[in-house]
Amino acid sequence: MRVALVGPLQSGKSTVFAAVAQAGGSHVDLHRADQPHLAVVKVPDDRVTWLAERYHPQRSTLAELEFLDLPGFDLTSESGRAAAKTHWPAMRQSDMLAFVLRNFENPTVAPYRGRVEPQADLRELLEELIFADLEQTAGRIDKLQAALRKSGDPHHRENEHELGLMQQVRQALESEKPISQVATDPQDQKLLRSFAFLSSKPALVVLNCSEQAGAEGGGETFGPLPAVHLSAKIEAELSQLAPQERAEFMADLGIAESARDKLIHACYRAMNLVSFLTVGDVDCRAWTVPAGTDAVTAAGHVHSDMARGFIRAETVAFEDLRAAGDMKAARATGKVRLEGKGYIVQDGDVINFRFNV
Repeated sequence: MRVALVGPLQSGKSTVFAAVAQAGGSHVDLHRADQPHLAVVKVPDDRVTWLAERYHPQRSTLAELEFLDLPGFDLTSESGRAAAKTHWPAMRQSDMLAFVLRNFENPTVAPYRGRVEPQADLRELLEELIFADLEQTAGRIDKLQAALRKSGDPHHRENEHELGLMQQVRQALESEKPISQVATDPQDQKLLRSFAFLSSKPALVVLNCSEQAGAEGGGETFGPLPAVHLSAKIEAELSQLAPQERAEFMADLGIAESARDKLIHACYRAMNLVSFLTVGDVDCRAWTVPAGTDAVTAAGHVHSDMARGFIRAETVAFEDLRAAGDMKAARATGKVRLEGKGYIVQDGDVINFRFNV
């Protein structure tokens, strides 16, 4: 899954990206500020650590999340808007958007538009996404109308239906309503997802605050979106420290959880993702799937043979397993269940897939 970091110039976005990447095990080179940068970050999960310590597999594997740092947007000029538009495809190919907004004063770094107003910055970014989607929708409507004017169009009925749907999308965008409200039919929803409209993607705000405000945290929402408050400066310092030193530094600042971890967990919530766990002699691993995934589909994430020959999913909630101490004790207390193909996997399920091929 990929998260695109988007923000105005001088928002501290690339500092946030570098801190998250380095703390997550990736080294990044930000030499070219005008180029996108990609990092693969390990998702922190204490449950994997506990399982590895308990069962001693040959290796343990954390889930991964990709972060894409796009160049800062300058929407104050036509040339700046044109440059921003070159990044629409990368944003459409991402699974969610994180808007990094500046909320700190620094006399040595001139703020975007000469003011520090994160609410105005967010408003401007959201409006730009709507304009981009309107442009995309208008182009699609023109193509469909041209196709319908041709005689003998073999896809006349499908094109006519799609045209009506796109006109509804345009009306929703012009009214600043979510595209998700346009379609209720599953096939229409699938069609709209194929266009990867920017304003319909899961999104959150990363509010880059002063050091004191970042350490104190803040509210869970900002405007219409969920929010994470952090100090890019603090996170950059934390990313350079060894784990023990990092823990001590956080304790001195009164920080219970690093903003990097908060950001990753917030991304999971925004994308409606859960993690299930597997453990064996070779590997202990966290697997990421959309919430609502059934057991046989989850098995296919581990190996296609497990889905093809699926028999049962031997399942225990991680907290029940930890409370029991091990799988034998969890069985003895009736916490281990045998679930069928239709079982909906829950976050933290520890699963052993029984299969036969």
